[in-house]
Amino acid sequence: MTEPPSPLARLLWGVRWLGLLILVMVAVGLAGGLFLKSLTAVTDLFHRHHSLIFTLPVMGFASVWLYQRCGGRSQLGIRLLVAEIKSPQERLPATMAPLIFSTTLLSHLGGASVGREGTALQLGGSLADQFSRGLALSPRERQTLLLCGVSAGFAAVFGTPLAAAIFALEFVKLRSWQILPCLICAWGADYVGQHWVRAQHWDYHVHFPFSVNYTWGGIFGAAILGVAAAFVARLYLHLVRWPMRNLSDYPNPYFRVLIASLIFGILVIPLGIYEFTGLGLPLIDQAFCLSMPLGVWSLKLFLTVLCVGLGFRGGEVTPLFFIGATLGSALSLWLPLPLVVGTGLGFVAVFAGAGRVPIACAVMAAEAFEPSLLGYALITCIVSAWIAGPDGLYDESEVKP
Repeated sequence: MTEPPSPLARLLWGVRWLGLLILVMVAVGLAGGLFLKSLTAVTDLFHRHHSLIFTLPVMGFASVWLYQRCGGRSQLGIRLLVAEIKSPQERLPATMAPLIFSTTLLSHLGGASVGREGTALQLGGSLADQFSRGLALSPRERQTLLLCGVSAGFAAVFGTPLAAAIFALEFVKLRSWQILPCLICAWGADYVGQHWVRAQHWDYHVHFPFSVNYTWGGIFGAAILGVAAAFVARLYLHLVRWPMRNLSDYPNPYFRVLIASLIFGILVIPLGIYEFTGLGLPLIDQAFCLSMPLGVWSLKLFLTVLCVGLGFRGGEVTPLFFIGATLGSALSLWLPLPLVVGTGLGFVAVFAGAGRVPIACAVMAAEAFEPSLLGYALITCIVSAWIAGPDGLYDESEVKP
């Protein structure tokens, strides 16, 4: 029978973990804030000079070259991160953070329709894991450290710390006390990013100058919107995985990003649809004010599948927010929901279905829009995740290295 640890041992353990949490929240908060400011600068530069879209093949080639030259295990990206969280074995490469940081900026500089969540998660997880060097952490402790990094990265980039802490556990299907240190790191990283780096988050609260009123019609509308979001989520997952299943005869990553760049340019340049490039935040904001045509969400979905499926780095969550918001905005004409409510619910519902993270998405709706929206958001997100099925963006079958 082993003796319980002495009070001094428990004190030292607590001091060590307090130090780790402070290091994670400061380092990831600074990195996340710097990434957001850099991404804003790159996006503004692209929209001032749309001719940069002609450099998209070069940006894609540069990203592929960087990963092949310096990537190693980092090439697995989010798959490696999820695999290490589920079964901690080997420390994440130190190259993961700078590579995803730089290649995401390259993607956005060329106008690619990619997001920033992949960057947030890999940036946070990789930086946090570096602090385990020289420490004899158990697998459970290292898992906790990785989860803290993920929640800190998500919060620093999206500005929703409570949703970030829930997401860190929900996206790998964990439920435990680890949410407490995740919440501490998420709040701290968000604070550091906003107050030390002065990073700015898009403010959607202005669209909700009122508390949401609940009606039976509204509950029905929220559920129907969840069904629609689930089918869109399944469509996205099917299409974005299509290249992996059907382009085995074209494994060359340079060829893939070249094809993606050419098709992307052929669609965007003649039509002048530059608002569909990058994150598309201004059009998301517009969806809260004007009902969007049904074709808007489908066009963004195709462009995102093209860029993400064929190799551009950055992630896909913000484009999924775009797809969901414009879908909800369009369907609000036929549902018993105010335009802003339908748009806000759609914003989170497609990602809830695609990522299998309904609780995190519902809480995000309350944090990003209006707390009184939580009830409707829970209905929409749970329906979306339930109907979309068990396989999601972070499904275990997709993440084994």
